[in-house]
Amino acid sequence: MSNISCAKYVWMNGKTIEWEKAHVHVSSSAVLYGAGVFEGIKAYKSSNGRGLYLFRLEDHVKRLFGSAKVHRMDVPFSTKAIEEAIIKLIEDNGFTDDTYVRPLIYPGDFFELMGGKAPIDVTIFAVPYSSQDHSQKVEKGIKCCVSSWRRISDSSLPARVKTCGNYVNSRLAKSEARMSGFDDAILLTKEGFVSEGSGANLFLVRNNALVTPDVSFDILEGITRASIIAIADDLGYAVRERGVVRSELYTADEVFLCGTVAELLPVVSIDNIAVGDGKPGNLTKNLQNHFFQIARGKSSKHKDWLRAIHEE
Repeated sequence: MSNISCAKYVWMNGKTIEWEKAHVHVSSSAVLYGAGVFEGIKAYKSSNGRGLYLFRLEDHVKRLFGSAKVHRMDVPFSTKAIEEAIIKLIEDNGFTDDTYVRPLIYPGDFFELMGGKAPIDVTIFAVPYSSQDHSQKVEKGIKCCVSSWRRISDSSLPARVKTCGNYVNSRLAKSEARMSGFDDAILLTKEGFVSEGSGANLFLVRNNALVTPDVSFDILEGITRASIIAIADDLGYAVRERGVVRSELYTADEVFLCGTVAELLPVVSIDNIAVGDGKPGNLTKNLQNHFFQIARGKSSKHKDWLRAIHEE
């Protein structure tokens, strides 16, 4: 993400306010304990350059409300109201290029550890999204390591939903990886099975078929992950959701991470062991191509995944 200063407005509790006035009180449980849930949503510039497409908006908002339900937070808005607020916020800010949207639901100004009757606040912000560094990584791939930190267990924290506090786990893993000269980390479950990247789901390619850990391995129930599985089915690739052991990472033909921010990131080495020939693989590149064609409205497939802004 870049050019955050270009964002003029934030949506807070039903009102559009100036970016500089969007504050959360220090007594909020969101600040004190990470007690909030969020989504990351991408709006892609259309292939003809005359509009934006929000990618799987309804699915993201549905998951946001599901995350809030797990945390017993009653959202004072409907899913439709949040969807409309996201669209209006992008329009109010005048964004016409790729945009990242972050809705957030959290307890308001209330010092309460044990889940008291705090008011529930809802905030949405959006920022221009463009990164030459990320584009290069999408094209050339990244280097990962297996983290010494284990993925949080769903029996301790709900790993399958986007809880703010969960990402302390991700931050520790990614910081460790970068300090050791890698781009990102791969986390194992406490039992030693492969879970996911620091902030993205993981796929392996073996014998021209896709393999990915299923939801019982403490993964986020990723929307991009689900999209990749659907696209793979379109293209005739087999997809197997199962447990993955660490050694499979080193012997896979291809590995990639996927998520809203990651999109599809080829992994070219793990623990300094080359994945395949050490270059992004053909299956990964094929999936990338189809994913971006769909996201930018260039494909006839999965039109229902897109919500148009600035109608063409």
